[in-house]
Amino acid sequence: MKKGFTLFEALIAITIGVTLLALLLSIYSLSLRSLGDGQKRAELTQDSRITIERITRDIRETRHIATILPEDKDDPENPPPNEIELQDGHTDTLQYIRYYLSDTNLRRQIRQYYFETAPEILVPYDAEDDFGNPPELNIMSDHLAGKFIEDIDYFGSNPIYIELILETGLITHTTRTNVYGRNL
Repeated sequence: MKKGFTLFEALIAITIGVTLLALLLSIYSLSLRSLGDGQKRAELTQDSRITIERITRDIRETRHIATILPEDKDDPENPPPNEIELQDGHTDTLQYIRYYLSDTNLRRQIRQYYFETAPEILVPYDAEDDFGNPPELNIMSDHLAGKFIEDIDYFGSNPIYIELILETGLITHTTRTNVYGRNL
């Protein structure tokens, strides 16, 4: 009586072993991909929360919104803008905050307006001099406020609705909120 495996039995055992190894590797690869997607989704959720908190804080404190906003987002004749300018309510200095998209980044500018004849006197964004000329613009700062932004829309009067869409790779995260201005 011979002991051991025949060639056919060894080939069957190797085939079963390789198949099980391939199955285990694919499960491992899928779990790593799923973990990566979960981390990206968590990062988008966190970025969305931080971005919305910053914008809502500025809108709550503003005294005036310079950007004309439509009442709803579904009017094709008057689509919602993806930037907003509002008077800074955090300081007594007459200045404005502008949120705007630059590629996939949301930027936050601090802006002041003045006339060339008296640059030390700050004026409202819509002021005109004696000749009907608009004021000059001085950008005090321009900082990153959010990243991975695919789109952002503002609409409504009080409350102001914000719809924020973030995207990285194949993962998309949408946040919608409404903000009541305390000083509007």
